[in-house]
Amino acid sequence: MKIKPIILLTLMLMSGICAFCQTPPKEFFEGMDSLYTNPVLAKKDLQIAAAKMPQFHGTYHFLGVISLNEKKPDSAIVYFIKSIALNEGNINHTKEFTYVRLINTYAQQQDFANAFKTAWDAANLYPDSKVILATLHDLCLWSYYIKHNELDPGYLSPDIKPEYVVNNIDEEYLITRNLRVNDHPLATTEQKLVNKNTASYDVLKCVVTQTKQEVEVSFKINWDMGKYFGGKPGPAQEVISDTKNPVYERVGAMLVLDSKTDIKSSIEKMTH
Repeated sequence: MKIKPIILLTLMLMSGICAFCQTPPKEFFEGMDSLYTNPVLAKKDLQIAAAKMPQFHGTYHFLGVISLNEKKPDSAIVYFIKSIALNEGNINHTKEFTYVRLINTYAQQQDFANAFKTAWDAANLYPDSKVILATLHDLCLWSYYIKHNELDPGYLSPDIKPEYVVNNIDEEYLITRNLRVNDHPLATTEQKLVNKNTASYDVLKCVVTQTKQEVEVSFKINWDMGKYFGGKPGPAQEVISDTKNPVYERVGAMLVLDSKTDIKSSIEKMTH
C-alpha cells in the first residue's frame, strides 16, 4: 500500500507529538483529512487547532501549505517561520522539511538573499541533512541561471507549464526536480527529442510519485545543438571571478562548471 506524503508527514508529526506528550485537538486531524479534498474546511479546522494549542508547530506548517495553494506566499512564509521557531525537537526531520518549504517559498518570490540565508543557516544547523543540502544546491543554480543565463523566473513555480524555454540540459532537470502535482514530485521515465512548429523540443515523460499518474514536460531547445553540446552554460567563469556577485550566484556558477563542487567548502571560503 502506498502512503501519500501528506499522510506520511502526519504520521511523522505524530511521533513527535508522542515524544513531547502533546495531543493536538481533533480539529488538527480533521484538517489533515481534508487538506487537499476541501482546503477551505481544512484551513478552518487548522485555525481552530492553532487557537486551542498555539504551541504546536505542525499546525502552522500545514497552514503554510494551504497559504501556498492559495497563492499567498507572504502568509506562508509567516507560518513556516513560526513552525520552525516552535519545533525544538526536529523529531523525524520535521523541522528540516519546514525549512525546505520556507527556502523554496523565498526562492519562488525571487528573494534569493533570504532563501540563501535560510538555507545556509539550516545547513549549519543540520549538517548531515541531505534534503537541506539538495535544496541549497538547486537554489544556487536557480539564482545563477535566472540572473546570468536568461532562465525565466516564472519557472520557479512548481505547477507544470505547457512548455519551458531552456538554454541547456541542466536547466531541464533543475526545472523537473522542482515540479509538483498535488504536492508530489515527478520521476522521469523517458526522454525523447521531437520537432514541432519548426522548433526542437526535449520531451520528458514522467510519473507522479505515489499516484503514478503520467505527465509530459516539454522543453523548447534554445541553443544550436550543432554548436553547443548540452547547451549554453552562460558566463560561469566570469560570475565566479566577480566578487561583487552574491555568494549563491557564484556557487551556482561553480556547479555549472563542475557538478561535484563541494558547496559547503566553497561557501565557507567566500564568506570568511
